[in-house]
Amino acid sequence: MKIVTLALALALSAPAAAFAQDFTTPKSMPEAITGTMSAEFGTRTTTDDKGAPATGAKDTYAVDLTLLNSVVLRGNVVRLPWLPNKLTGTTAQDGHLAYDLKTVVKNPANPNETRALGGWVGAMRLDGYGKYFLADSPEGKGKMRIATDSIGKITGFTSDFGGQIQGRFPEQAGIWGLASRASKKVNKVYLRNVGGKSIKHEVANADPMTFDKVELAQGPLAGYSQTRVNGSIDYDAEQGIWYVDVKANYSSEGKDYTDRMSGTIRWNEDANRKTNGIGWYDVNVRLNEKIASESDAFLPANSTSEDAFFASDTAVPGFTGRIDYVDKMEGETVTSSKVTYKVAATEASKIQVANLAKILMLMIGPFNDE
Repeated sequence: MKIVTLALALALSAPAAAFAQDFTTPKSMPEAITGTMSAEFGTRTTTDDKGAPATGAKDTYAVDLTLLNSVVLRGNVVRLPWLPNKLTGTTAQDGHLAYDLKTVVKNPANPNETRALGGWVGAMRLDGYGKYFLADSPEGKGKMRIATDSIGKITGFTSDFGGQIQGRFPEQAGIWGLASRASKKVNKVYLRNVGGKSIKHEVANADPMTFDKVELAQGPLAGYSQTRVNGSIDYDAEQGIWYVDVKANYSSEGKDYTDRMSGTIRWNEDANRKTNGIGWYDVNVRLNEKIASESDAFLPANSTSEDAFFASDTAVPGFTGRIDYVDKMEGETVTSSKVTYKVAATEASKIQVANLAKILMLMIGPFNDE
């Protein structure tokens, strides 16, 4: 690790009020979330005689993300799936997501100089009903949290994640799981303001991913406030689209904030994907978009409005960009992925950027499964 320069030391020891003011000021940032991830899907290559994940098989995600050209998340996330007893259907292997991401801060005056802050560590439990228990860790793994060390005049702290996320029932749950998944599918009408007009889009039979009082831990610096997230990010498997509709509540310097993230993260495939493994997500998520009126829900949908609904608009607050994949394929099965993130922010604060990044990391399993 390089010796910290005076500029970095001064930045780290700046008064808390200065940090807070900067963390809530909206800015446009072409490289809000950038970096890479390598995924190795051991649950797809190490299987039993029926093709289900073998006991102990894991998926490993090697993450190297930079937020705001300032904070780095670097390390591994490991997913151990829930597995049933083949005879009774009861739990044979508890599932979990375990995080070991080091947090690093860059010197704003010289990004090549860095300082370790601490880490996003611990684990959350996954059950056979597709539920994520963020505050419930498996034995020996520790609570999922962000822990920041004391550096200069910055006082160290630990902040826990909490709440629950209800995802879809896992494939290995068998016929019972498939029936339960089918019963949980949702039909929903989404509304978006485009050019001053409300555009209606209907989604049928989507797999819900519901955020119930999810607590995003504070950090890695204190200015990144602890945030409570409620809402849903639903997946339309037929179209390959995630529909974002969540609210985030947090406080900074005695002021309360409520943000709404809405929009889509849409999967696309190269014409030669079967041979080159290329695909990508188009990110089109807006911040605090004007909520359409109730009467707008009764507007007819048409092909023109479909195109408008998915069109990106970099002139409004939110996030746009791409998450690119080069996948290694064995037949129709993806066994590993090389992922590149390049997401821009328009009129978004540092807290808002960090909240989106944390949500993406919590969804690292399902987001890279589809």
